[in-house]
This record gives sequence, structure tokens and C-alpha cells, in this order.
Amino acid sequence: MSQNPFMVGTLEQPTIVVRTGQDPQNPHIGLLTIDDWTVKCAIGRNGLIDPQLKREGDGKTPRGRHPLRYGFYDPEVFGDEPRSFDFPFLPKPENYRWVEDADSPFYNQLVFETDETQPSRRGERLFDLIIPVGWNDALPEARGGSAIFMHTARPDYSGTSGCVVVAHEHLMELARRVRPGMVVDISSINDAVKPLTPLVSNPPKSIETVTFHGLKPGPRLIVTGSVHGNEPSGPYAISRLISEFRSGQRELECGQVTFVPVVNGLAFRNNTRIGDRNFNRNLSESAIPQDNEDRVANVICPLLRAHDVLIDLHSFGSEGEAFALFGPRDNQGALEPFVHEASESKLAKAMNLPLLVHGWLPAHEKAIKQKREAGVTEGLSSLHGVGTTEYMRFAGGYGVTVECGQHLDPNGPQIGYDCVINGMVALGIIKDAPQKPKPLRVLEISEAILADHDDDQLLKRFVTGEAVNEGEVIGKRVDGRDIVMPYDGAIIFASLTSPAHSELCFLCKVSDRLQD
Repeated sequence: MSQNPFMVGTLEQPTIVVRTGQDPQNPHIGLLTIDDWTVKCAIGRNGLIDPQLKREGDGKTPRGRHPLRYGFYDPEVFGDEPRSFDFPFLPKPENYRWVEDADSPFYNQLVFETDETQPSRRGERLFDLIIPVGWNDALPEARGGSAIFMHTARPDYSGTSGCVVVAHEHLMELARRVRPGMVVDISSINDAVKPLTPLVSNPPKSIETVTFHGLKPGPRLIVTGSVHGNEPSGPYAISRLISEFRSGQRELECGQVTFVPVVNGLAFRNNTRIGDRNFNRNLSESAIPQDNEDRVANVICPLLRAHDVLIDLHSFGSEGEAFALFGPRDNQGALEPFVHEASESKLAKAMNLPLLVHGWLPAHEKAIKQKREAGVTEGLSSLHGVGTTEYMRFAGGYGVTVECGQHLDPNGPQIGYDCVINGMVALGIIKDAPQKPKPLRVLEISEAILADHDDDQLLKRFVTGEAVNEGEVIGKRVDGRDIVMPYDGAIIFASLTSPAHSELCFLCKVSDRLQD
């Protein structure tokens, strides 16, 4: 019999070992081992995730060692045999559910239905035998992930919502081998380092940064994620990069890189865009901080000033392709003076995304003017359009914002990772194989379409960057008027509806920048 490598003190702790990564084409497929018994298993459809980044609905399985406390079985399938096993198994209730509503006081808990008209939960083949995994259940963190079980795999071993699954034919042997006090240890064979420590306080009381210094002088890069808390691609991509640098898989040739996986911990913990307000619309330090974002800004602003270049990883709510936002031409104007156009343009093109967009701050200023003309005054300070990249330019550096696609697009973390790698190669601080350039489309944001009334709406969910022709009707006002596209162009940051005097979408024109 093989020896279990995990020990607690001098006693061996019984462990189920789950390892993925054997098949790069199917990263959700792995092997489950108990002592000398090994079977095929499957995990979350979107792979593994470090514990502090696990989110409700992300389709990922948390790495780490998690306790197993009890199990349920369907007596109509297995009779009463599991009651004789060492592990505490109970007959599966007729009616139950696991609460996945993060706003419920019973979040990530088993509750029993009292409505006798509800159909029996027995006879569900995928859940003939279930073992809840002890994840986020002692003191549940809202939206930190729920309902992670060990149960039956589908015939094709397709990925799960986060559970660990084995074939139905292996359930009874699994049940026989599970022992009291057992833990399940989940990771990839490619994991070279221990996962990062989870965030445990709510609200978080600190911001984690990880910096690597090259032994030769060079550019100082800062990479940020989760400025908005419901945008997980950045933290996922950054955590992967940290692991690669820590393990020696990647090395700096020169300069330095600072990674900030989660900028806005409160918003990230709550899986909301903001904590108390939009950090990325009014970024500045505060002598007397009034809210969460003020306190975060007092940490992030000095960090930005201490670096030369920023790559800020975001995502968006609508569907559409990933794109990057870059800044103005060199100028000495009052709105956004700038002297690093050539360097920033090179960095933006290096992202190797099919779409690049510029013109954010002028378009935002136009929107503010429209709001003021409509009588809106609250929150429209002179800094209202200033976020991380704008602050970086004002501080003498440059940077790009990468929008990695829709918030929960499983490709988002890979896009963010690739963009950071491409950026570091372009800056000369790491070496990597050059990528074949993709065809490039460049748009300039020209103006915003504001809602005059809460019931104004667009006609459909426009895909980010979707081309629209002059004269095309794109929405309806509550009084029946059409919202018409004033020129040939495209739409970004679109919502079906929006509160009165806020943006329904931004309109773009085709730009000739970066086309050389």
C-alpha cells in the first residue's frame, strides 16, 4: 500500500488526493486516489482556483485541503449498506436543497423543504450519493462559493460547477474507503507553490502586493486586478503569474514587476462592482478618508506613482470580444496632458487583441457636460473620469486597461494572462516567444448616449464593439422617440436600461491611430 504523504504531527491524516493536469486538452479531468485505489474524476468546468479567489457561479474548484464531515445516500439505490461504513452516511432526505443564494441567511447550508407538494429528491442519479466538501461552510463568506460536493460524474465526465465527481460505478467503493476525519486535497500536478492565503476578514483590512525585482535596471511595471469587485479575470490571471515567478518558471531580465491581485477587497468579497463608490471614476488620495475606496486609494495611488507602467485588468457585463483602452496623443492640453504616446501605443499593440479603443476621458467629459445641463450635480467633480490609467498618466507614467471579455467568460483569465505576458515582453523585462500579430481594429469613443428616463432602453444587448450604421435605430425613449446612430461606428459599454441621466452606451468612430 502506498504511503500517504500528508501528515499531521506524527499521525497520518486520512486524505483523498485529487490531482488534475494530466491531460492539457481536458484540464477538468483528473485522478482521485485513496491509498492504493485510483479512479478517474472530474472537477469544475473552468478548472482550479486559489481559495481566496473562489466565487459563486465561477465554475471553478478551490485548491487546498478541505474537510469531509458526513454524507448522504439514496436508500432506494443502495439499500442500507452505507450505514455500516466507517464514515457517517445518512439516508438522503426526500426533500432538501442547498442554499446558493448569497443574500440568504442560510447561504451554503442544507435546508429541508416543508412543502409536501414538492417532488422527491430521491432518484436523482447524479446525487445518489453525495459528500459535502467543507468549503466556506464554517463561517460562510457571501458569494465565496457554495454547494461543493463529491458525487456522480456524467457519462462524458464533463466539468462541474465546482464539485469533484467520479463514475456511478465507483460510488460505493469511494464510500467504503472514506474515513472519519478525512480531508480531500485538491490541486494540479503543475502546481509548483502553495496557494495564496485566503482573505478571511470582511471587510478586508489589507491589500496584498507581490513584487519581483530583476538584477538589472529596467522599467517598473505594476499589474492590477479587481479594481471592480465583480471582475474576476484579473485576480485569476495575476495569481497564476505570481505562482510562475515564485516557482522560477519565469524570471525577470531587468526592472521590476508588482502584482496586486485584488485592489478593492471589499467589493471583491461582496462580488459587487463597488464597495462604497466607484473607485475608478474618482481616484485620488484623501487626507481624511471617508469610505472604503478612499482608504484603498491612499494605498494604490502611491504604488502607481512608484512605477513607470500600468496594466490594469478588467472585464465587462455585456457580451463581446476582449479589447484594450489606451490614452491620448502627446499634448499639453488641460484635460489630459501626455508625453508617452509612442511607448503607450507600443504597449497597447503588444496586447495583441483584435480591438483597441481610445478617447475615454474626452467622451466622459462630454457626458458630464450633458448631465450638468440636465440638472445633475452630485458626484460630478473634476476628477470624475479619473481611474487607474488616467492617474498613472497624470503621475508621469503610462498604461493600458485590458477588458478581458464578459465577467464570467472562462477565457477571460487566459486573455488577461496573455496580455500581461505580451506587455512584459514588449517592455523587455521578460523573454518569451513572439506572437503572430492579429488583425487590428481601432475605435475612438466619441460620446455617450444618456437615458433621459429610467424606462429609456436600447433595442437589444449590443455586443461590445458591434458595428452600427448611420441612421440605424438603436433604442427607444419612454416618450416614443427613436435613439438613432448619428454616424457609422460602433457601440461599447452598452446596457439595455440605465437610470435617468446615466449612460446607456458609448458611441465610437473608426480611428486611424496605430494603423502603421
